[in-house]
Amino acid sequence: MDDDKIIFKWTRGDDEEENLEFTYENDEPLDFTGSSIDCDITPLGSGHDRVCLSTDDQSILVNGNELHFIIAHEKTENAKWKMAVFDIQETTLDGKIKTWCEGEVYLKHDVTPRKRRV
Repeated sequence: MDDDKIIFKWTRGDDEEENLEFTYENDEPLDFTGSSIDCDITPLGSGHDRVCLSTDDQSILVNGNELHFIIAHEKTENAKWKMAVFDIQETTLDGKIKTWCEGEVYLKHDVTPRKRRV
């Protein structure tokens, strides 16, 4: 992962998935195995709920140096925000904390509401 900001473009109320791969500057892969990973997505402005993703609830899955993010439609279906910021933080087994990167989420507002199935 380089120092560039990560940009995600999602549609409100859709199920979204993102994959990121992390390497050291010498292209050696990092290994997140056993670590806790957290990503809090904080909308710009006040009065908006943050979207929290974590290995604790399996909305982030770890495979060595790869992180797979699963954003369930319920996390954004009633969102009013259009832009948010986030960072990705690792807590190792021995309690060390490292923030690896930051980024932005752009949320396009859909037109068709979700149909409730009975």
